[in-house]
Amino acid sequence: MLRRHIPTVITLVLAISACEPDINPTASQESPNRPAASSPAKDCSKATARDFDGDGKDDVAVGNRMIIGGQVSILSADRLVPVTIPDEAADGIGAAVALTRVNADRCADLVVGAPYTDVDGKGTAGAVYVLYGGNAEPVKKIVSPRPQAGARFGSAVAAYGQTIAVGAPQEKENGSPSAGAVYVTGDGAPPRRITQDTEGVPGNSEPFDGFGAAVAVGPLHDGRMGLLAGAPGERDDGGGRQRKARTGSRDGAVTVIPDVRASEIEAVKHDGGDGCTFGEAVVYVPGGRWAATQPRCGKVQFFHDAGLAGSTTCGACAGGTGGGTAAVAAAPDGRVAVAWGCLLYPSYAADD
Repeated sequence: MLRRHIPTVITLVLAISACEPDINPTASQESPNRPAASSPAKDCSKATARDFDGDGKDDVAVGNRMIIGGQVSILSADRLVPVTIPDEAADGIGAAVALTRVNADRCADLVVGAPYTDVDGKGTAGAVYVLYGGNAEPVKKIVSPRPQAGARFGSAVAAYGQTIAVGAPQEKENGSPSAGAVYVTGDGAPPRRITQDTEGVPGNSEPFDGFGAAVAVGPLHDGRMGLLAGAPGERDDGGGRQRKARTGSRDGAVTVIPDVRASEIEAVKHDGGDGCTFGEAVVYVPGGRWAATQPRCGKVQFFHDAGLAGSTTCGACAGGTGGGTAAVAAAPDGRVAVAWGCLLYPSYAADD
């Protein structure tokens, strides 16, 4: 089993921000992924919108890549039930998870990132697995059309209906290590690769940008399918393409693509500032918006396809030594919850 690089972390303190006091996530320890198993429902007739197991209640997908091999579970009726990925090569299971309806039955389907999976002999190239509720179809494995060693495809996943977005933040582009890429697939189409060097996308692919470290996808008010990609390693390093790492502050950036299904990509880039690692966590907010965190500065920015829609400061760790990290989630009614983590060392670290 590959031993992955883990940044040195001395202290981790999680605080649920006052931005959303009604959500209080809990953690549960289960046995490793492979020995335990759960089967999705065989009858989806009573399934709700986010119901993977068909019991008539919405489920929550929970990933944990920190145990050996990783693990993904479904929180169903107050029970955390491990789900088996039927691929012995899968590694880093649960680094990212999403529930969506890929096929036409009523059960929700589970999309699981496994970024440390070896593909075609390329170490940690990464893979994504689609598990169909209702056992309607065999598990589907998605990989890059041209896998790269160390790319970590599947570090981030987002899904809306049949549209699945996958982040590969450590993928090389134009000679730049860990510049990052985003892949979008749907309706049976092969994954479409998008980088900061793609025509119509502002900026450049530069070392350790981490483009695709976070992704969010969802419909706009006019029916277009929009995508937001975070690049938390983007640095304030001046104009043009930079070839050197660690020059300038790690400000971060997010890129909004209002119509990711269009034949020609058009995108808008929003840069961070003050070393805030903008775009470390992003989420689609129902109604055609996105939220993106600036964890080292304790801020959340809100966007729609026309630009900035607002911002708020609510980080428990803002201004702390070494900054922090954050996770963000959105409820169907449009409320946004943010979990802040206070770290003595930055959480985003490239293997450089």
